[in-house]
Amino acid sequence: MTRKALLVGLNHYPDPENTLRGCINDVRQVSDLLYSRFGFPANGAIRLLTDARATAAAIVDRLRWLLDGAQAGDVLVFHYSGHGSQVPDRNGDEVDDLDEIICPYDLDWENPFTDDDLYEIVKDLPPGVNLTVVLDCCHSGTGLREAAPGRERNRCLVAPAAVSQSRRVGRAVRRFGSRAAQRGAILIAGCRSDQTSADAYIDGDYHGALTYFLCKAIEATGSGASYRDVIERVRWDLRDNRFDQVPQLEGPSQLLRGQVLAPLAELVGG
Repeated sequence: MTRKALLVGLNHYPDPENTLRGCINDVRQVSDLLYSRFGFPANGAIRLLTDARATAAAIVDRLRWLLDGAQAGDVLVFHYSGHGSQVPDRNGDEVDDLDEIICPYDLDWENPFTDDDLYEIVKDLPPGVNLTVVLDCCHSGTGLREAAPGRERNRCLVAPAAVSQSRRVGRAVRRFGSRAAQRGAILIAGCRSDQTSADAYIDGDYHGALTYFLCKAIEATGSGASYRDVIERVRWDLRDNRFDQVPQLEGPSQLLRGQVLAPLAELVGG
């Protein structure tokens, strides 16, 4: 059984106006959790891409590394913390005419990293592999704004007018990961389709609200907790701390009832 993870976090983009503060802390927090709680090996099994290193080509290359040689029983994690957005759909497969995207450091609005691109990478996911995708990002028609002075901002970018052809508030980048869930992956997304994900000041430092409370919930719920148990606790913790985002969980129902980051045979009771 192999355990591998790709963790992507972007605080800094070429335009300083797009700066976030909690994404690097997110990937560090997740990395520590994978090592300490889930026994991921310390021999390069966890790879981090941060800031200027997190280009579109590097993310694609590392995703292919993550899935290379995957076989039944393996446990794989892809975590992304950064901006998300939407662009007009170019191949006619979206009912709202919009493609969801994540925003790498070298985001090219004319050739973005779309949900279709992720689907192409994971579409051949072998049966029996547990691929858990966590997306702590969002899209909102309101764009990038401060929610409280110096304390919180949304992880959203709005496409330039030359690219954007729709003013509709979209389905969030949740659907970016939904394409992966169609191939048997488990998706944890930061918010509902009509919401944004917070980059917030929590417990003395900046974090993604989803990532912070997700890691805390996994630590608190014990080794037997299911994906559904953990997400329910995250929702309560976010609400109690006055965040209005509601994390989403998608994937095959029998897997969501199983233990977090367990080999697939254990998730389905095999």
